[in-house]
Amino acid sequence: MYKNIRAAVVGSINMDIILNMEKVPDVGENLLGTNYGYVCGGKGANQATGLARLGAKTKMIGKVADDTNGRKLIENLQKNGIDSSCVRTDGTQTGLAAIIIDGEGRNRIVVYESANSEIDPKDAADCIDDSLDLLLVQFETNEDVVVECVNKAIAQGITTVIDCGPAKNFNLERMQGVEIISPNENETEALSGISPADEASVLEASKIIMKRIKAKYVVLKLGSRGCSVWDGENLKIIPTYKSNVVDTTAAGDCFTAALALEYKKCGDIYTACDMGNKAGSIAVSRMGAESSMPTVDDLLNFKEAE
Repeated sequence: MYKNIRAAVVGSINMDIILNMEKVPDVGENLLGTNYGYVCGGKGANQATGLARLGAKTKMIGKVADDTNGRKLIENLQKNGIDSSCVRTDGTQTGLAAIIIDGEGRNRIVVYESANSEIDPKDAADCIDDSLDLLLVQFETNEDVVVECVNKAIAQGITTVIDCGPAKNFNLERMQGVEIISPNENETEALSGISPADEASVLEASKIIMKRIKAKYVVLKLGSRGCSVWDGENLKIIPTYKSNVVDTTAAGDCFTAALALEYKKCGDIYTACDMGNKAGSIAVSRMGAESSMPTVDDLLNFKEAE
């Protein structure tokens, strides 16, 4: 389905500790959790895994430390068929994310960037060349890394997709002419100053983001409402699918990976967003980040929850 697409991801590689509990404690409150565990994560690595699971030839560009977590993360990338030759191992400490999941499947995440904040912009950009068809980036590395890699990819005609997590007022003006930029609701507010609460505010926020970065498409991830597409002239809301929500961790990463591949394959943004919605619906019905990523068979056999 996507096996002929050559993709790269510039982004974070983290070890995730997942803390499950019925209720998030208040200040000073002491509660018993239900269970915890360690899984491989990071928005960059999640998206690389999402691409590889869907058959794309995928390269990861990032940094870890030469420690236990770093070695496990590289081993895991390789196990998923991801080229790790551009993952440096000289970081001071491997990145970590603490993910708190309550009884309703909602998550709260604290990220320690560590080695992810130490990536050298030029070194990362040197891993991008015209052999690539697709580049995905996020904001869990420092701004200079994102800017240098995105601008090099655009200059070489590589289809470039920006996932705007985590929420920050990134200097979008330093990058002009990306194909797709896709923030979620919190990230949209950070970038535009507007919370996309209804169709009017979705449109206004999309216009502001489009003006700042001059993307071909602004795709807002709107949670249970699905997503929106603004192409500079028309706004369209694409509804998501019903799902039995277990864990929303990495649903946005899964959405972006599927969106990017389908867009590269067919060139139609609306079909691509629908595929992203399907992938996200599958992801939220499963526990974990990497383990929630669908395969091509999952997408082809997808059935909406009743």
